Amino acid sequence: MKSKTILIAYQDDLWTRSLSTFFHGMGYKVEATKVMSEMIRRIRKGNIHVILIDDEIEGVKACDVVPLLKNINPKIQIIVISSEESIGLVKRLRGAGIFYQAMKPVDLGEVKSAVECAFGKIERENLKEGFFSFPIPEMVPA
Repeated sequence: MKSKTILIAYQDDLWTRSLSTFFHGMGYKVEATKVMSEMIRRIRKGNIHVILIDDEIEGVKACDVVPLLKNINPKIQIIVISSEESIGLVKRLRGAGIFYQAMKPVDLGEVKSAVECAFGKIERENLKEGFFSFPIPEMVPA
């Protein structure tokens, strides 16, 4: 993986700037948006590895967006930052394929750890795909 890119899809401009500065300072390439169409366009380009997404973007709940994002890129790791604690929402998000759900108010240490683990998972999956088995030579009749 050349550059580790995070997309922050968050409604609050102050938190978007804070998260962007925090992760940029850690060496990640950070992009930000609060528009659904822009988020989808950037994911389709294939440069995004991890998404930090608010529990609602432009009035659309994260649990409705996650299946679409995973359909576009099944390898993308999605971290939802949510204020809702209902069991139904958690089940829907996990069923849709999120990597992690963090709760508001945002704990930067928790989100940092989740992002690091998400990139670790991506690297492990890339190693598995890049691994190929060597054929075992068979006896050749003379």
